Amino acid sequence: MTAPVADGLLFSVDFEDFSHDLKRDLGLWDTGPLRGDALWRAWEEIAGFLARHDDAKITFFCTGIVAERLPDLIARIAADGHEVACHYHMHDEMDRQTAAEVECNLRRAIDLLSAASGAPVRGFRAPKFRIEKRDPAQYQVLERLFDYDSSYFTDRPDGLAAFRARMGLTRLALLPIYSGRPHPRLPAMKLGGSYFKLFPGAISDRLIAGAKAAGMQPHIYLHPYEFCKTGDFLLSQAELAPLGLKNRLYWTLRQHQWSTVGNGSVARKLDAILTRLRLLGRLCDQPGMPETG
Repeated sequence: MTAPVADGLLFSVDFEDFSHDLKRDLGLWDTGPLRGDALWRAWEEIAGFLARHDDAKITFFCTGIVAERLPDLIARIAADGHEVACHYHMHDEMDRQTAAEVECNLRRAIDLLSAASGAPVRGFRAPKFRIEKRDPAQYQVLERLFDYDSSYFTDRPDGLAAFRARMGLTRLALLPIYSGRPHPRLPAMKLGGSYFKLFPGAISDRLIAGAKAAGMQPHIYLHPYEFCKTGDFLLSQAELAPLGLKNRLYWTLRQHQWSTVGNGSVARKLDAILTRLRLLGRLCDQPGMPETG
């Protein structure tokens, strides 16, 4: 279920609260309050960017916890015409969980997202792209619950058919992210995230060209914190204190990779790309989607 490469660009946002998720990853809490004001500001930055580009509509992969705590924000995203898709309930690494745990978390997230958005939830992307790809059990859950998945990354789209067969997929559409080497001396990079903001725009241009040459639709993914320039999602010294001095110093610096460094270049790089490529719209509206219901 792959569609021909169109003359344009797909763009999606993994809409999550970085500060909440990092504290969870570091074992500082199981859950706690979200930085709602920061998420609203990030949404306004993204909405303002899209307004400059013909008020384009895109897909937001939202975590269920954001829909649970900030349903009005999810409702606003949907009311503005964007697709609300699923990014799991918490920002967990699914390949560390059982298929039964995955299904439970997905159903919870779907209920919250659909209630907040007022629309069916058709698509999914795994947090950090971490879904079990060796055993078919987790993808079989996706097959039952969604119309498409965007958790697969590759530079070889000719392998999609074999992957579908291994996972036992019959109707779930796969919308992969390109991941390739933009230069022989560089490692493979995905087209989005930290790679997009930390490296020069020429690297993204090469990845876009690589995707096209491979017969893949160029698809950039970003996050709300990458549109913020003031460190709204940084954890404070008090929040990091339980980690001890060494780890506190490490994570004080490391979190800037995601939350501040290069953020000011994101909109400018996207603007430059969109002088050449048009945005292709929401993922649920792309050719090759299975019929709903």
